[in-house]
Amino acid sequence: MDLGLDGKTAVVTAASGGLGAAIAEALAAEGARVVVSARNADRLARMAADIAARTGGEVRAVPADVTDARAVDRLVAEADSRHGGIDVLVANSGGAATAPFAEMTDDGWRAAMEVKVLAQIRLAREAFKRMAARGAGGRIVFVAGTHGRQPHAHAVTAGFCNAALQNVSKALAEEGGPHGILANVVNPGPFATGRMVYLAERKAEEDGTGYDDAVAALTAETVLKRYGRPEELAAFVAFLASAQASYATGAMFDIDGGQVKAL
Repeated sequence: MDLGLDGKTAVVTAASGGLGAAIAEALAAEGARVVVSARNADRLARMAADIAARTGGEVRAVPADVTDARAVDRLVAEADSRHGGIDVLVANSGGAATAPFAEMTDDGWRAAMEVKVLAQIRLAREAFKRMAARGAGGRIVFVAGTHGRQPHAHAVTAGFCNAALQNVSKALAEEGGPHGILANVVNPGPFATGRMVYLAERKAEEDGTGYDDAVAALTAETVLKRYGRPEELAAFVAFLASAQASYATGAMFDIDGGQVKAL
């Protein structure tokens, strides 16, 4: 299937590793010009070079801390001006730190909001303005998470932040419709990334069990009884960003191996 991404410009954040890097590689493999961003400039540059080598695609590294509004402005403006417009934004960000509910301070909640919610809203706002002004439509994909639909005590801040992003995506789809800008959200379940190492450690601590027991419990929540592979999420995001997904907007997609049981 031709996804129609050849020559399109895509921006992917938190792309120096994990899900973001896998998404960037999937888009580059489909012929998109990909601008990747993350805080660690050296790690980001290495990842961009690796993706370009594996795919033969055009991959440009633009370091930015998406918790800094000015850095977000620079990132989006550079991608827009250098490539004549942004066609796809994959708004991804690092996961929020968590702790038992009674131990989460006001500052902890604010920090979670800053890194997971406000960062993605800033990205979407700046990309949306440029997409609308250009008049060629576009795709905005928020990377949230299943804890927004199926909360867990060991990931209370993640659930809160993901639910906020899910709500924003629905509203943005309504505003974007007249401009041909489609907004959707993907909810990764347990994937084999550093984030899941962190969440398994937190779960083991709260449950008073070992790390392996926590991993077993997390994978047991899924129908497939395993962690997902980053490329499995990336393939779906590439489709959602493509011309083939032209009637999908305001939707949520749980890519979770059957973890979420709610309708």
